[in-house]
Amino acid sequence: MANIYDGMTKTALKTLKDELKIQWTYTSNAIEGNTISLGDTAFIIEQGLTVKGKSIREHNEVLGHSRSIDIIYKFLDKDTLIKEDICQLHTAVQTNIVIDSECPIGDYKVVENGRYILLDDNKRKYYPYPNPLDIVYLMDIWFNEFADISKQEMSLEESILKYTRCHIGFTSIHPFFDGNGRLARLISNIFMLKNGYLPMIISNENRDIYIKLLSTYNLKATPLDKNSKQIIDENEEFQALYEFFKSEYQNSQALLDEIKG
Repeated sequence: MANIYDGMTKTALKTLKDELKIQWTYTSNAIEGNTISLGDTAFIIEQGLTVKGKSIREHNEVLGHSRSIDIIYKFLDKDTLIKEDICQLHTAVQTNIVIDSECPIGDYKVVENGRYILLDDNKRKYYPYPNPLDIVYLMDIWFNEFADISKQEMSLEESILKYTRCHIGFTSIHPFFDGNGRLARLISNIFMLKNGYLPMIISNENRDIYIKLLSTYNLKATPLDKNSKQIIDENEEFQALYEFFKSEYQNSQALLDEIKG
């Protein structure tokens, strides 16, 4: 497998890694509704200072996601993920200050939750996530497939497919009360980075397409519970998400090309 970083100096590699962290943090937070701009995200990460007119919560989301990326890179030295690793990431991305027993930080959710999905006829449908009592069982299935993060010499297409399966599996289980989207976009990138590729960065401009594709998949996939034997349906909606992620990989590739060029 060719090294995509061939010919780059240490300075150029550091520049790329720093910019990927900024872009990755900005886009992932923006997808979840954070209003801090790309430029201000860079300012907060690089200078450690606050931006006028923005909430402490939004600042903490930037810093938390930035720390989480550092944790992801440390995970690349491991060959196996365990629950404690996932919970460590959850603790890093959460910004809650007040302790709430119904919203545990660094552990699986304890109360039922869900979200409303906008349908094609402009109506809204409530979509419940798996019951908290089923999370341990479902995450055991997830870990059975995704705990092995050893380098596997996968092609780019195979790595993106692994990213897609990991991402969809995690968001479908929705193991935490909050932060599941950010975590999915972090954890799934381990397979990209471990195999020598750039992290997947989903552009904020395509936020609505991304959310729509995930919502459509959820509505069409088999609901997950304690009787589930698998957590992923490779249906048409899964394939659409895979194709979407393949196109989004060009966001990171463009950064590499720019710095190399």
